[in-house]
Amino acid sequence: MTATLIARIAILAALPLLFLPQLPSATGITALACTGMLLLWSPSAWLRMAAIALLLCSWMLGAARSAVTAIETASAAPATYSVRIDEVRQERRQIKVQLLKREGRYLFPPRFAWLSLGESEQVWCPGQRWSMQLSLRPVHAKLNEGEFDAQRFALANHMGLRGRIRQLQPESLACSWRWRLILRDLPTINTLEQRAVIEALAFGERAEMSDALRQLLRQTGTAHLMAISGMHIALAASSGWLMARAVQLALPARLIGYQFPLLMNWLAAALYTWISGSGAPAQRTLFGLTLWGAFRVRGVQLSGWQVWSLCIGGLLLFDPLNVLSESFWLSALAVATLLTWYRWFPLPVRCRRGWRWLPVQLLHLQLGMMLLMAPLQVMLFEGISLSALAANMLAIPVITFISVPLILLAILTPVSAVCATLWRLADFSVVWLMRALEALPHGWWAFHDAGTLALLLWGGLIIWRGALFYAAPVSCAAVIAALLVWRWPHDEPGWHIDMLDVGQGLSVVIRQGREAMLYDTGPAWENGNAGARHIIPWLTRQGLRLKTVVLSHRHLDHSGGLQAIRRRWPEVPIRSATLETDHLPCARGVRWRWGALNIEALWPPARSAVSNNNDSCVLRVDDGVTRLLLMGDLEAPAERQLVALEKRGLRADIIQVPHHGSRTSSTPLLLRNVGGRIAIASMARYNAWRMPVNSVLENYRRAGFAWYDTAQLGQISIAINDGKLNVSSLRKQISPRWYHQWFGVKR
Repeated sequence: MTATLIARIAILAALPLLFLPQLPSATGITALACTGMLLLWSPSAWLRMAAIALLLCSWMLGAARSAVTAIETASAAPATYSVRIDEVRQERRQIKVQLLKREGRYLFPPRFAWLSLGESEQVWCPGQRWSMQLSLRPVHAKLNEGEFDAQRFALANHMGLRGRIRQLQPESLACSWRWRLILRDLPTINTLEQRAVIEALAFGERAEMSDALRQLLRQTGTAHLMAISGMHIALAASSGWLMARAVQLALPARLIGYQFPLLMNWLAAALYTWISGSGAPAQRTLFGLTLWGAFRVRGVQLSGWQVWSLCIGGLLLFDPLNVLSESFWLSALAVATLLTWYRWFPLPVRCRRGWRWLPVQLLHLQLGMMLLMAPLQVMLFEGISLSALAANMLAIPVITFISVPLILLAILTPVSAVCATLWRLADFSVVWLMRALEALPHGWWAFHDAGTLALLLWGGLIIWRGALFYAAPVSCAAVIAALLVWRWPHDEPGWHIDMLDVGQGLSVVIRQGREAMLYDTGPAWENGNAGARHIIPWLTRQGLRLKTVVLSHRHLDHSGGLQAIRRRWPEVPIRSATLETDHLPCARGVRWRWGALNIEALWPPARSAVSNNNDSCVLRVDDGVTRLLLMGDLEAPAERQLVALEKRGLRADIIQVPHHGSRTSSTPLLLRNVGGRIAIASMARYNAWRMPVNSVLENYRRAGFAWYDTAQLGQISIAINDGKLNVSSLRKQISPRWYHQWFGVKR
């Protein structure tokens, strides 16, 4: 059995980690491994191959189980750790540490955790070692359909813990050599016009990039150039090889061999990987270069696909949680698409040689990447840049042959005057490039159906490459039409309630057909808001037209995203119980009809300038059979008044839990009069008020409600049709994955 075959089996063995709803128990994984060991002795080659697959699968599952166990163990109780600081984010008052020992015992594999610094005045830098008593908790991400999966990202990068420092004692206050190198050049870099891009290219630090810059890079499809990726490491490796060849020009023939350039190639790549912060993409590239160098030294001749299989399989064997990393699959599939492109759609022979054909070769490369990677970009980034081809034709030569070489020379030059000049030249090249990118026409196309695009592009290329359309044009056209009809969006029957997971706040979307009404806009925080981060992307992905926004009251956890939504849809009417002149009223007695739904405001009695919890706009929504009550943050005094006014008029099947499950609300009197079946609540898992309180949960249980909340379940969706209710949540039904689960102590 060859190494290539084992690597390919390893890739297949890792794939279940992407889809399993729950991980097997330790006993189940052990049984799987034992079965594999027994099958290894089989005389059948197929059974031995199955044995290898079972052993590799048990290794992958065991690594995932170990990661989850480590998270739950670390979060069970405070403990003393020996840590090394890996990254400092002073503006956010956070540090990332590598956990080396727990209670004096080494941890393997090492884990990372983000720690809050609070008001500490301690000077931190990467490389310092501390003994810390830490109170840690599992990462718990907001989960909505199609959104960036922060929980999966944290697990893929072994950063599944966050916490705070209770006590600390220094072990070594010396900063790392890399940080000292950065500090040497930082005064010069801080004076540069494009210092954010320069820092990203030199040291892998992207925190300084502004939102406007990130948007420009996304719209032009050049964001991949501003992160330390395989291309940058390969460039550094090529520079090392060229320097070695230049040295060999002065050597006698008997001293010239391929080993010295190969060694310098690897050393240059390793040096740049270290300087750039040893990010995951850089480490993967260095791993691939190491394998390639080993094959060269051994004289092993392999095809491109064999090298690809060995690299991907080796990376997954070394760290099975790589399978959860989107950047890992982007890198792997980018190389796979290039191998496919050059094999299926090669340039004519005369265009493959000579410097004069370099622009044609670059255009061919970019065209292949754009066509084959477009569905993946749509799936990950919810759109595609139509100007990416032109932008990359311009940006790749500048970054590859000018900016990065100047940066590498600046880092390695010990003479300060020369070093400063090189930094400024690199900055000038980036400034020129950014101005050129800004001059390009707006090319971002927001598109969300990656499946349809994959069918059109990949299917079209297969038909073209195989000349199938010429052989059977009618059959090909029929297949394409059938696939498009199958993917064509259609309206679901009835109406739907979607409580989005926006943390400690509230946002409920009511939709029928392709139209939506929004009740509350979620919270705002220092650097963003739920409107821009969660609500607008979700509505856009679902292809919904926003018809109305209803604001329950002014508190920031309910109105934080309003301004972002108004900027995105300035014509959409807003209803509230406030005295805002540009808001439609939402007070008792206001009624309107929207499609098949009747909507009536039950509270407050009149509009208010204060707009506190007890002034929340309470809505009753019904289709004649099923009723929903949207309660905002109504508290007990107003609940009693509302019951006195409505009595049996409060009957409803579904209630939005008022005030996130606080003890100030959800009185037994209210719940008896509602008499419903389903209670949905919006809250953050780690909220400071420890909501929901146990007494409120008990009130709902006694009243016969089934309880659902976003802290436990992520996005909650209820489909309603002819009185039938179907409740689903992202963690349990919509996307049940082991890495989406609630890690740590259950409620």
